Amino acid sequence: MPAHEKAHAGAWRRPMNKPSAVAVRLRIARSRCASTIANLSMLALSAFTMTGMPHAHAQTSLGAYNVKLSETTVSGISSGAYMAVQFAVANSSIVKGVGAIAGGPYGCAQDDLETAYRGCMVGYPSYPTASPLVSTAQNWAASGAIDPTSNLANQKVWLFHGYNDGVVKTGVTNVLYSFYAAFDNAANIFYKDNLPAAHSQVTDSWGQACNVTGGDFVNNCGYDAAGQILQHLYGTLNPRNTGTLSGTIQQFDQGAFYSGTPASISMAQYGYAYVPASCAAQQPCRVHVAFHGCKQYADAIGSDYYAHAGYNEWADTNNLIVLYPQTIATTSLPTNPNGCWDWWGYNDSHYAQKSGAQIATVMAMVQHLAGNYSGWSGTPGGTFGAPTGLGADSSTTRVELHWTPVAGAASYAVYRASCAGCSPTKINTAPVNGPSFADSGLTAGTTYYYVVRAVDSTGTESTNSPTVAVTTAATPPACDPYYRTNYDHWYESRAYTDVFNVNIYAVGSNQWLGYTGPLSTTDNTLLRQTSSNYYVIGPCQ
Repeated sequence: MPAHEKAHAGAWRRPMNKPSAVAVRLRIARSRCASTIANLSMLALSAFTMTGMPHAHAQTSLGAYNVKLSETTVSGISSGAYMAVQFAVANSSIVKGVGAIAGGPYGCAQDDLETAYRGCMVGYPSYPTASPLVSTAQNWAASGAIDPTSNLANQKVWLFHGYNDGVVKTGVTNVLYSFYAAFDNAANIFYKDNLPAAHSQVTDSWGQACNVTGGDFVNNCGYDAAGQILQHLYGTLNPRNTGTLSGTIQQFDQGAFYSGTPASISMAQYGYAYVPASCAAQQPCRVHVAFHGCKQYADAIGSDYYAHAGYNEWADTNNLIVLYPQTIATTSLPTNPNGCWDWWGYNDSHYAQKSGAQIATVMAMVQHLAGNYSGWSGTPGGTFGAPTGLGADSSTTRVELHWTPVAGAASYAVYRASCAGCSPTKINTAPVNGPSFADSGLTAGTTYYYVVRAVDSTGTESTNSPTVAVTTAATPPACDPYYRTNYDHWYESRAYTDVFNVNIYAVGSNQWLGYTGPLSTTDNTLLRQTSSNYYVIGPCQ
């Protein structure tokens, strides 16, 4: 901190010198009952009614359907992203893909709240590194605590981070990419990081402005994250239903899937599932599990997440059941005042393993949903030929492709050209194991041309798919946001206090953030760093 600011910093008596070890521990303990960990996904309480959605039915038991267990996929936002990754890694024998919005690497917190809140959210004092987390996963797999990590080589992975997200920093999600890259083919991992989204569930039709941090943390960015996730994990789907949906949102008793009371593991009494009419009629179906973030549980915000996250519209036309398990806020043991999923160990030390209380409970729900499986294979019908339905997405240096699965295809081959009409070159170095592909190492603002071929069991390739032209996004503005309590801005050296120990100011800009005292641990401010030791209030443009 500049010397003139140190001279005026008086609050908490040691403005840029960190509190004593005892004070830090007291602060961390108090955070369990205040709202520090809330900032993982600080979702304001609001209760919007469902639009174009069927009403939830007061049903106390979850149905069983003709579901193929090995077609299960998962996704989540923030603490839900951490849980989705935990669930996908622990149960990799049945999970074929995972989507993570504003999340971090598997096992990041290492059973420690302070590590979770600082290192695994804003990289303070440093970001986590992937290699020890990779080793932990390998050791747990060897002991049988999680499924073999060799399964991860075939998982489809979709990652998202908005450049205005100051709750979970870009550097944390980058480590999640590195974690998966240690196990998976890079062609299976797409990372979308070029949108001005704040920390939020991103939609294309519902929510507040894209770069706003606050409200209910569901933001309209003109981007259908749910649809992009599902199509990267499953391949091109039928168009979503934009009208009245055919199915129902079923409320069910989560207590049926845990031996004790759900509240004893910070789960709500009731969860929800969207069941399309086709699945209710016992047609072949699949399951996608969508994990909400902190303070997004239904007891806090009603139907906002399970009605407006964007999954149900796609599920309705694609024989897909969406399971929305629910947490609840608990202030006694386990201490989880904001209803976060357990990604730091508030329930037990094996929270990231198959035996973790919440993971095992949600797994029991998924297994129950598959209770009427009739033995269908999931193999696409039709005849072997060129892929169709080629769709695409892009970020600054990456392109994602997805297509309709082809009958008789053992794998796929992807070809790229740099100009229209040019002869394309094969770019996959290993067989593409499903109907999506992530290309990386590209140039921003550049158009590329792709075709895809199906490959049969003998290695014979089909003719080309139709060509799709994809332009990578422009490089986004440099943005380094932090959405933290004012206490944390001070603790992490982005703010200082006046000589009277009353007011808190941003380092560099000297903008007023608020007052010291109890409010400093609950009031949140979005600061962005514009240069060394210089912070201003507000998002990047």
